[in-house]
Amino acid sequence: MTWLAAKTFFKKAWAWVIKYWQYFALVAYTIIIYVVFKKNKDTEAIKSAFVASKKTHKAEVEAINNAHKEELAARDALIEDYNKTVIKLDEEYRKQKLTLHAWEKKKIKKIVKETHNDPEGRTAKIANEFGFELVLVDDATD
Repeated sequence: MTWLAAKTFFKKAWAWVIKYWQYFALVAYTIIIYVVFKKNKDTEAIKSAFVASKKTHKAEVEAINNAHKEELAARDALIEDYNKTVIKLDEEYRKQKLTLHAWEKKKIKKIVKETHNDPEGRTAKIANEFGFELVLVDDATD
């Protein structure tokens, strides 16, 4: 091989390298990253930290989903209590040949929200609010 042929070959090679420099940069970057992380003994610690954060994130998502399900169940229970209360009051009003107005339904809804976990308190509050006579029945038999 002559000097002129070698010079022409290197000029063509340099032109090709300049045109496709991204590939060389990618190869160089990959080699550098491999060398840096291969010598570093903390890669296992980094990997375990990543796995731990992934597990923590999964647990947080599950907790959020469970809380959401509980909120939906509580909301559904409130709606069911409200509907039962309105039906009972409608029946009582029908007995007295009265109609239940929208503002009264809003008042019932407010009472149901306030006394969600206290059915006796709800009954007493509704009886006081709407003027019903509250009759307590003793379920205990001798």
